[in-house]
Amino acid sequence: MLLDTVKITESHRIDPTAYLEGRGFTVRREGRHLSVRAGDDERYRITQNSDGRWVACDPFGQGIGDNIALVRDLEPTLGFLEAVARLAAGPVASREPLPEPPRRTRPARWPQARADRHAGRVYLQRRGLSAGTLDHAERTGFLRYARGSVRFVGRDVRGAARNFSQRLIQPGPDEKPKRGLAGSDQTYPPILPGNPRVVWIVEGGVDALATRDLALRRGKAPPTVLVSGGTVRCFLDHPTVQTRLLHADLVVVVRDNERTERKQAETDVAHDRQIARIRELRGHCADWRPPVGGKDVAELNQREQGAGVGRWGVKRSPPATDAGGP
Repeated sequence: MLLDTVKITESHRIDPTAYLEGRGFTVRREGRHLSVRAGDDERYRITQNSDGRWVACDPFGQGIGDNIALVRDLEPTLGFLEAVARLAAGPVASREPLPEPPRRTRPARWPQARADRHAGRVYLQRRGLSAGTLDHAERTGFLRYARGSVRFVGRDVRGAARNFSQRLIQPGPDEKPKRGLAGSDQTYPPILPGNPRVVWIVEGGVDALATRDLALRRGKAPPTVLVSGGTVRCFLDHPTVQTRLLHADLVVVVRDNERTERKQAETDVAHDRQIARIRELRGHCADWRPPVGGKDVAELNQREQGAGVGRWGVKRSPPATDAGGP
């Protein structure tokens, strides 16, 4: 059956939730955004544009396309018109295009009360971070606090906040413990200042603080630490970030130890892409992974604080010494 352009246009605007749930996925909604999961693993991220069209990408930000492309990604044997028919035939709900608020170029400012700062510091110190490192992070504008959360701030060259990465102190069962605030621009990564000749790139703000403490505990000058916010790469195209990388003697991408083989493979691929992009820019990039038994830099630091450096010391993790970091 020949489908007219009206039906094709309608298929772009059909909420794909029912189709995806029919294929066994769990779909979580956050405003105009959908997180599509198979078990604990995120498979797709989908956003509804201001014109009503839904656009999908994979967990690493690689584009999939519109609803039709999404269906054909899941069912490769379907032709174009068959994919349109599949969307139209299912128990779907058409929605009018949602009005899109004016584009924010900067995240909203949030007040910081004395009680917020106290609660945030208690939380971070319980995670093994030193008061001196927290003082340094506050002075440099890297760390702020809000009610129930700590926030890591990415700033432009004038010092204006452009990116807030939030970590909830006590997340509820349906809350994401880590997320970027609305209006944040991930091309401005939070940067914890340190030795400019050595740059480490970590996934989270707590990892950055832990990197500083680990270096200080080993008698080293702490590196400058960039927070990628995950496995994204867009920040690597920002001129200010590129300048830092080009002027450094050593750049290190920090990997995590994941809980499942599948998640480990996905994360490693994403970090490999980060490393490849950095090597395109400067010719060399090192990588480092915490010793077996610790998920990330933050956990490594916390375990050292509890068990002593002997258990997690430099002899157990020589790449940290070779890479010039903690």
